[in-house]
Amino acid sequence: MKNKVHGWHIYLVVTFVLLGILISTQIHTQNRLLSDLSMQSTSDLSIMLKNLTDKRWLLTEELEEAEHNLLTYQNDYNNDTALLSSVENELNRLQLISGASAVKGPGISINVDGYLLSSDLVVIVNELWAAGAEAVAINDCRITATSGISYVETLDKTYLTCDGTVIQEPYEIRAIGNNATLEKSLTMPGGIADSLSLYQVHLNITLHDEIVLASQPVQPQLRYGKVPSKTE
Repeated sequence: MKNKVHGWHIYLVVTFVLLGILISTQIHTQNRLLSDLSMQSTSDLSIMLKNLTDKRWLLTEELEEAEHNLLTYQNDYNNDTALLSSVENELNRLQLISGASAVKGPGISINVDGYLLSSDLVVIVNELWAAGAEAVAINDCRITATSGISYVETLDKTYLTCDGTVIQEPYEIRAIGNNATLEKSLTMPGGIADSLSLYQVHLNITLHDEIVLASQPVQPQLRYGKVPSKTE
């Protein structure tokens, strides 16, 4: 026998459902009100304010420390950049002096017409150094502090050498520096140009706004010399 559903049953169920929704809504509203600051006690609010104040000061200190570290890192970076730039400039200068790198700049070229002795080449190069030349080359031989100009004899001819390598004619000497000063150092009255002309050796000098000297292919290996320590 089936149970008969009466209308009041449905009404009762609906009533209970609505009542449950109302109760749930009221509880949820009360919970929200309890969590609202205006519903907190004075002691609770004081504790919350103190915690927020402490956190604010902590964040302020962390921010100041971060700003200080950032400034320190920036200063260190700037100092390191300046130091690296200084080291790089000094390294480039030493490479130019030692002939380890190519060099370009204003200067002169000297084409020699006539028979030169090794001593003549030495005098010309020394005169250029004395006039402020910053780099000198004879043909493809870069002249440095360890360079040597000499000669080698064969059965039929004597050849000039630079660092042990034969220098083939025609001879061309190139120097970088103040081109006007370098020219005058060679052509002044009674100078090296006049002296060589007595032996039918003529120096044809050309001034250049820019010339390029190649690097020395092989750097000398120092066996005995070393940099002394600061205590020596």
